[in-house]
Amino acid sequence: MGLKDFKILFDNPWKTYYPGQNVTGRILLVLDSPKKIRGICVKMKGEANTSWTADKQQLNNEGRYENEQQLLTGHEEYFSIKYNVVGQSSDGEVELKAGEHFYPFMCSLPPNIPSSFESDLGYVRYTIKAILDRPWKFDHETKDAFTVVSSFDLNTESRAMEPIMEEKTKTFCCLCCASAPLSVNISLPVRGYVPGQSMPIKVNVENQSGVEVTTVKLILQKVVTYRVNTPHTDTKTEYMTIAEVSKGPVDGNGNVSYEQSLDIPALPPSNLNNCGIIDLKYELKFEACVDGWYRKNLRKSTLVFIGTVPLANYQSLVAPAKPEYPIKDNSYGWNPEKTAAGDFTPSAPQLAPEYAVPDSSPIGNLYPNLPPPSYEESMNGARSLRDRDESEHVMGTRNHFAPRYPVYNFAQT
Repeated sequence: MGLKDFKILFDNPWKTYYPGQNVTGRILLVLDSPKKIRGICVKMKGEANTSWTADKQQLNNEGRYENEQQLLTGHEEYFSIKYNVVGQSSDGEVELKAGEHFYPFMCSLPPNIPSSFESDLGYVRYTIKAILDRPWKFDHETKDAFTVVSSFDLNTESRAMEPIMEEKTKTFCCLCCASAPLSVNISLPVRGYVPGQSMPIKVNVENQSGVEVTTVKLILQKVVTYRVNTPHTDTKTEYMTIAEVSKGPVDGNGNVSYEQSLDIPALPPSNLNNCGIIDLKYELKFEACVDGWYRKNLRKSTLVFIGTVPLANYQSLVAPAKPEYPIKDNSYGWNPEKTAAGDFTPSAPQLAPEYAVPDSSPIGNLYPNLPPPSYEESMNGARSLRDRDESEHVMGTRNHFAPRYPVYNFAQT
């Protein structure tokens, strides 16, 4: 008995911030009896880590080489902040009464930090921990994570405005003869998109090969390159399918033309700028699949950009259909009717403390007439927030965490 609840409450309901913003909230402490403490401190940090295991040849006692697993790691730290919210030194003690206690915190994010990113081989992660320092007893700790989105304005990337026109031709060999060609070409109006958009992909298949194409796949894939530097340097590249559509078949001497849309879910923006151990890019891949183990599929990939600010004058945006933040009660005197879609913007400061939103986001500052995005969880998240050297008793480390990224609502065309 004693400690009933100990957790971190963010003012921003999405727990999503931009570099240079203030992360604000409250530490909630609930006691069922008076307690003496030395203090409560807040630790906030931003870091990137990569790791995987690799085989290593090791000489055993018998003079023979054996394979053993070696852990390879990479690490970058972007900032680390620590300060007390209760108690100014470790010498004195403070007695807290039974009941609820709220302690506000505020930490400023540095201006040049990378976007949050989560995967099995590495992550860029931002966390906050509250530590209850108790005299002569082990400390209580609670932890949570939040999202940082580094703005990527597609209007500042000239290649994002380019149309895409890609073609690939392939022949199939039978004994000493080559077939007539199979040609696939795709086209898109632009190379840059944001989550919430659909890629309108025009496909043309000219199949003169006599070999049936069973399926033509269109795949949006994430290409991530990880780096490690301890105990030695190494790299690893991972290809992950984000979205896929397909159509077929195409007869051995048939020609078809059609258009398909590829929806873009919540994703971190391209490049992961300011991160030195994880590189991120996106590719659109098309693949014409054919039968036969001796025949290889026709494949080609092209670079695409995923941003946080959409291209101007490409597609019409509309405001979210409903508020994208939780509504629980009106105990703070907040009137939800005043925050309906259309009136709500990411920089609106008038919400109750429990539901405050990012203060003056770069999107709202640069494009005041741009309808605001919602902030949605990505498909990749952390199964645990526990660090390697961290106690398993820290509250909150077993919670699943998935970063939230801006997702726009586009008018139907």
